[in-house]
Amino acid sequence: MDPISERQSLISNTGKSNGKNSGGIPSEPISASQSTKSSIIKLSLVNISGGLIFGYNTGVISPVLTLAPFTGYTDINRGLLTCSILVGAMVGSIVGGIISERLGRKLSMLVISILTLIGTIGSSLVPPMWWTMAFRAILGVGVGMSAIVCPTYVGEMSPMEKKGTLGTIFQLAITFGIFISNVFGFALKNEKYNFRILLAIGAAPGLFLLATFFFIQESTKWLNRVNSKKTNSTTLLINQKKINNKVGLKGILTKPIGRFSLFIGVILAVNNQLTGINAFMFFSPSIFATAGVKNGNDPMIATILLMAWNVITTFIATFLIDRLGRRKLMLVGTLVMTLSSIISAILNLTISGTTLGVLSVVLLFIFIAGFEASAGPLFWILVIEIFPEDIRDVGSTILNSVQWSFNIALSFSFLSLANLIGNNTFFIFGGFGIICLVIMYIYLPETKSDDDDDEDEQYSN
Repeated sequence: MDPISERQSLISNTGKSNGKNSGGIPSEPISASQSTKSSIIKLSLVNISGGLIFGYNTGVISPVLTLAPFTGYTDINRGLLTCSILVGAMVGSIVGGIISERLGRKLSMLVISILTLIGTIGSSLVPPMWWTMAFRAILGVGVGMSAIVCPTYVGEMSPMEKKGTLGTIFQLAITFGIFISNVFGFALKNEKYNFRILLAIGAAPGLFLLATFFFIQESTKWLNRVNSKKTNSTTLLINQKKINNKVGLKGILTKPIGRFSLFIGVILAVNNQLTGINAFMFFSPSIFATAGVKNGNDPMIATILLMAWNVITTFIATFLIDRLGRRKLMLVGTLVMTLSSIISAILNLTISGTTLGVLSVVLLFIFIAGFEASAGPLFWILVIEIFPEDIRDVGSTILNSVQWSFNIALSFSFLSLANLIGNNTFFIFGGFGIICLVIMYIYLPETKSDDDDDEDEQYSN
C-alpha cells in the first residue's frame, strides 16, 4: 500500500465507521436510517469545538483591553492587537480550504488544534505587546481554518434532514464563546495576571477539538473523491464526473453557476458584516448608559446580558432552520435587522434622553434576534450549500476570505467613521441591508432540500 493510501486508511478507521463498501471506504454520509445519537453527538462536538475556538478567542480581546497593561496603550496599538487575530483568520480561511482538500477534513482539525494551543498559550506567556500580537495572529490562522473546516465537515457528514440544525450549532458555539469570554472577563477583572488567564482559557476548545479528533471518521465525501481515481467501485464511479470536473478559481469565474454562486456569496458576506451588527455592538455601552445603566458594574452586567440574549436567539434559530428553510429565515431576519438600523438612526435624530435610551435598547435586542436568526448562522451554511460540489471547496474558501476582509476593514475604519458621523452610521448599515434584502429576494435560492446529485440542475434552473 502506498503512503497516501495507508494514511487515508488510517484516518478513515480512527473513529467508528457507519457503514462501508467492499473497498473499505464509507460509501455515503450518515443517512437518515444510519443516523444515531452517537453520530449526531460527534458532528455536534466538531461544530461546538470549532465555534468555541472562533467565538471565545475573538471575543476575549474586549475584556482584555480593559485591563492593565493594555489600558495605557494608544488607540492604534489597541487596534493592531484587535486586528492581529483577524488578519491571521483571513490567512487561515485561505489556507484552510487548501489544507483540508489535500490532507482531509480530519487531519485539518488536528492542525487547527495545534495552532490554537500554540496561539493561546503563547500569547498568555509572552510580554505584551508585539509578541502577543504575533501569537494572536497564529491563533487567528486556526480560527480562520475552523470556520472553513468544521462547517464543511459537518455539512458533508450530516443527514439531509438535520443539515441546517447541525450547521447552526457552529454559530451557537461562536455566540456562547463570546458570552463566556465576557463572563470570565468580569469574574477575573480584579485578579493578578488576569489578562494572561483570560488568553490561556482559549486553549480549552482547542483541547476539546483535539479529543474529538480521535472519535470521528474522515469525511466520506472527501475519501470518495480522493480514492475514486484508484478504484473501479460502482458506488464511487457515480461521482466520477464531478471529480474530474473539479476546478479552481479560474474555473469558477468561467462557469455561469460559479459566477452566480460567488455573487450570492458576496452578498451574504456583506449581509453578515456590513448591515449593522458591529455598530450595535460598538454603541451598546452608550445605549445602555443613555437608558440609565451606567453605575459601577452595571454596564458590564448589561453587556453580559446582551451576550446571553445573543446565545438564546441563536439557540432558537437551530430549531427553525430546517423547519422554515434558509431563504425565508434569511429574508425575514434581514428585514428585521434593516428596520432596526433605520429606526435607530431616525430616533437618534428626533428624540433624546432616557426615552431614546430605552427605545434604543429595545431595538438593540430586536436587531440581535434578527441577526442570529439569519445572517449570523446562515452565512456558514449557505457559503457551502450555494456551490455545486465540484467548486465548493474553492468557492467557500473565497467567500470566507471576503467575510474576514470585511471584518478587518471594519475593525480599522469603524471607530473613525463612528467618531465622524456618530449614530448616523446606522443609516449606512440600513442602506446595505436594503440592498442585500432586494438582491436576496430576487436571487437567493432555497437550499434546504438540495441533494448533491441534482445541485447542478438546481442552480442551472
